[in-house]
Amino acid sequence: MRVIAALAIVCLVALSAGCVLERQISIQFSTSSPVVVKESATSELTPNHVQGVTTRGGQVVRIDCSVTILYDVMDEAGPAVLAQLYRVHLRTSPLPRRTRYALDCTGPLLLEIPADASGVGATATSASGEQVALPVQAPVTSVPIGFGKRLQREPQMQFAVVSWPRTLSPGDYRVELAFNLPEARAIREKAIYTASVSCSRARYLQPILPLVSKTAPMPAFTIQPSSEATSLFVPHIIRANGTYAQATRTLSCGG
Repeated sequence: MRVIAALAIVCLVALSAGCVLERQISIQFSTSSPVVVKESATSELTPNHVQGVTTRGGQVVRIDCSVTILYDVMDEAGPAVLAQLYRVHLRTSPLPRRTRYALDCTGPLLLEIPADASGVGATATSASGEQVALPVQAPVTSVPIGFGKRLQREPQMQFAVVSWPRTLSPGDYRVELAFNLPEARAIREKAIYTASVSCSRARYLQPILPLVSKTAPMPAFTIQPSSEATSLFVPHIIRANGTYAQATRTLSCGG
């Protein structure tokens, strides 16, 4: 799966092959009142999910969710592209027979934005020009993340939960997210890519990038107001010029 990312759309979609992001983010503030902040991206949707019912006791269900970000670099031969691949191996503990499960790497994006942002909306436009509204929940103060825990928004902030519809056909889309602010000012945002988990009686989101259980330690993107389209650059997800990193998480399937 290939994604050219805007800040709020970082990794809305992912595959076993991964979600490929370009490091540059395009953002624009309107000159109207209220101010409209727009963030857009071009993405190629190719879903990755598993679901079913376990057929034997002790069965472990697995899925890999991965993200790749492309960076422009200079080496001895001149300009080049560095691809950093980050993969999270999700697995359940051994499950009883006849346990229902559904694991989806194309989980919602959790976007933390200022509490006074309003009118949050998102659309996806196909290569043929057909536009589809993406489901958005906002404001949200917390979301379940497994093992009875919830991810809490920070003070003076809110979550906007942006989902990618399962009914949307695979292919290329132009994705745009917009929200209103009372005035033009510098703001900060945090974005969390998640996987959706349904396992026995448990229903929750598993953070993937970053792999967190709390919001406060996450790095924030600072966005300066500008009526012209500006660019923001995604920091490296792997130190230095590394090309691969991985992590493993066990999923909760309790009540």
